[in-house]
Amino acid sequence: MKILLISSVFPRDTTAGEVILYRHLTQWSKLNLTIVTDNSQDLLSENIVEIRANPFLNRLTRTRMARLAHGIRQCFDIFYDSHELRQHIKSDKPDLILTVAHGELCWLAQQMSQEYSIPLATFFHDWWPDLAYIHSWARKTLEYRFKRLYQQSQLALCISEAMRQALGSHPHAQVLFPIPEKLALKEYSEAGVRKEEFKVIYAGNISGIYRPMLQSLCQICLEVSEFQLKLFGPRPDWSDFLVKDDQKKELYGGFVSRKVLMEELNQANALLLTMSFEKRYKRRTKMSFPSKLLDYCQFGKPIIIWGPDYCSAIQWGLQHQSALVVTSPSAKDLVQAIRELATQPGKQNYLGNRTLDIAQSIFNPEKIQQQFVDSLTRLL
Repeated sequence: MKILLISSVFPRDTTAGEVILYRHLTQWSKLNLTIVTDNSQDLLSENIVEIRANPFLNRLTRTRMARLAHGIRQCFDIFYDSHELRQHIKSDKPDLILTVAHGELCWLAQQMSQEYSIPLATFFHDWWPDLAYIHSWARKTLEYRFKRLYQQSQLALCISEAMRQALGSHPHAQVLFPIPEKLALKEYSEAGVRKEEFKVIYAGNISGIYRPMLQSLCQICLEVSEFQLKLFGPRPDWSDFLVKDDQKKELYGGFVSRKVLMEELNQANALLLTMSFEKRYKRRTKMSFPSKLLDYCQFGKPIIIWGPDYCSAIQWGLQHQSALVVTSPSAKDLVQAIRELATQPGKQNYLGNRTLDIAQSIFNPEKIQQQFVDSLTRLL
């Protein structure tokens, strides 16, 4: 199958949407992939079609006019020189075009699909109009384009049921969970767990929208003796708090290699996942589905989800009874819930077994990959 990937999200073994694309596309042996990009560094394909951005608008994005420039890029199809791309499509004749509804290149994918009557498959991982760095006047236009992209995609791959419902009816829309890394489940689930102290690990972004929650949690945990909290992730923008003294240094494990992180997660007693309580992020937390949750499940450990009752992760935990959910924004309530879990080995075993069952069924990476391949095959 010849796939032409026209996307601002590239397949790289990093995080978020990039690693999802990477895992899907590297596992598909019968795939002839060509990537359309203006930044070919570290891409998995040998077949690259370079496109050039509009130099004037590109310069504007690095000035005080950046928000305006981004708005123009999102609302008007004038940002890229597509001459070389058109030549490639005419000569190579791809079977389908694949894109991610994020950034600017998804609009180019939509345009090429219509112009050359090539089926378009689109990933909808986030509600992009809420994330784009644009003025309010451009947001309505972008939301219209976003929904139109959904309707004009022959296949829409939505990250959650809430995302699919928000985008509306579509004859070929389906929920495709973010594919986790394929791990040796038996090896991790049967390995020993720390017994001397109940250890809770959080792995991921410590800054941005998660900063207020994790800061308040860390402050309380300095006075807690019943369990140990450890954070792993890129150096946070509040690092001064974490390195002030030896006691606080114990809370932050740093940004470690994947191998070290896997070992730490495997030795934990429970794994923590957070979703923002801030109202301005309500649509984001309701529709997105954290890929971290799928990775966590493969360790067969109790998962603690801290977030509002409407967010996708909490809804999943309640539906499948596979996590300890805390829907209070108070860090004190979360700490109390962890304290109680630390004294309940029966509940720990139940939640750990549930997550392992989920990892081997609906979150099984082989099944998710097969769904992806089958969906594109049926599209053709």
